[in-house]
Amino acid sequence: MAQAYGENLKQAMDTLRAHKMRSALTVFGVVLGVSVIMLVAALITGFDETIQENIKQFGADTAFISKWDQGFHGGDTPMEERQRKPLTLEDAKALIAGCPGLKNVTTFLQTGWMQVHTVRTKAGEVSAIDFRGVQANFGQVYANAATLSGRFISEGDDLHREKVVMLGENVAPVLFPGADAVGKDVMIDGSDFRVIGVVEKPKGGFGMGDEDRQGQFLDSHRGAGSRGVSQHYDDGLRRDARA
Repeated sequence: MAQAYGENLKQAMDTLRAHKMRSALTVFGVVLGVSVIMLVAALITGFDETIQENIKQFGADTAFISKWDQGFHGGDTPMEERQRKPLTLEDAKALIAGCPGLKNVTTFLQTGWMQVHTVRTKAGEVSAIDFRGVQANFGQVYANAATLSGRFISEGDDLHREKVVMLGENVAPVLFPGADAVGKDVMIDGSDFRVIGVVEKPKGGFGMGDEDRQGQFLDSHRGAGSRGVSQHYDDGLRRDARA
């Protein structure tokens, strides 16, 4: 048996020496094929992990509810969208009361992308910010609203209608280079606000440049009180449906 294996090996080596080019091309094809398969598998694995991480950052058991269709569609807003009833704080309360499976519900106000907001100080200015009015429990529901420094908006701020704001991680150093932003004042569209905290840069990557836009992230509770969400273009209710 050992002699037979030896003969087979000798014949194989003789064939390789007799047909060097064909043998080299065969080996090259096998190596190339295996390498391509490994590369594709690595890309798919990496892409899958990225998608899963993004979903975790937004909350796998979290859902948005909005009057308006999301994204840019071009042209005028369809009549069907404009005729939808606006969402209100009462709708959020009804969700909590009628859906025992919901862990938490929060509302926020967010103007349309056409409305450009500007925040400025003596040291700097930032335009085209992601400007939102939120409730005190927004940070508990939205996974991408982690506080980096300072504190989050509280029930007391909302109750007393305090003009307070949280800056995004990328915005704060532009407005206050080399200094702590917490406790200082900024001007947003001509109104003074006091900075109470800095929000960590979002980790999700879905959508159109979310990382850059939300890096310039401003959160203000102003307007998130009794007036409801119906007075703003991008009305939104966000719910955390954790069974």
